[in-house]
Amino acid sequence: NDTIVVVAPIDDTPAQRAGIKSGDQLLKIDDEPTRSMELARAIQKMRGPAGKKVMLTIMREGFAAPREFAIIRDHIRISSVE
Repeated sequence: NDTIVVVAPIDDTPAQRAGIKSGDQLLKIDDEPTRSMELARAIQKMRGPAGKKVMLTIMREGFAAPREFAIIRDHIRISSVE
């Protein structure tokens, strides 16, 4: 329904360390609404130089109102086999 939902944050990434959880709804990236935003565009906006901050506005079951999460970008290392 035009909402970006986190399937699962990758282990040992800035998102997981910041507290992003499976099922979280991503409402804004740096104050830009994500409603109807293409997933590729959202990913592009979240990526950037390591050490730079990106603000994510998240709604989660149990939250009375959306909350902002500050994520400090880092290099993401993905293992093909866990």
